[in-house]
Amino acid sequence: MPTWKREPLEDYEVDELIDQAASMSGDHELVIRTLLHTGMRAAELEHMQSDWVNWRKEEIRVNSVGDWTPKSEAGNRVIPLRDPDVKRLLDNYFSKHDRINLSRTTIWRRTTEVANQTSITKNVTPHVLRHTYGTMIASEGASAQFIKQTMGHTNLSTSQQYI
Repeated sequence: MPTWKREPLEDYEVDELIDQAASMSGDHELVIRTLLHTGMRAAELEHMQSDWVNWRKEEIRVNSVGDWTPKSEAGNRVIPLRDPDVKRLLDNYFSKHDRINLSRTTIWRRTTEVANQTSITKNVTPHVLRHTYGTMIASEGASAQFIKQTMGHTNLSTSQQYI
């Protein structure tokens, strides 16, 4: 099995990143908070539509959109929507738009723009925020199976690396 190095952000780095994003723009904050608190891939956020959100059940259902499909079949999944700030940001955004109007390149740019304005020395990318989400839910007691389901991993062994 190939090895990979996860470099999730520490709690104080997450706080600094969120504070910086909030001071920059609504789009910056939306990108940072959504990636951090859902574990979505940048391409998934790029294709997210308002009908993916079930406000009553507090969840996001990642689905195929047009000719775009998630990375794997496991990528079609349900992600809990628990963070109140992400709910607020998505509700506000989707009250004006029916889908996320940001390209994957813009999502990457927003992420690095925010990170470059902080004291964080790690290379912060959308995928680092995904790893941070996996690490956070594992530290809160999530099982490898739950991590697999919410992050859309194909193999349980990938999810077990967060435990």
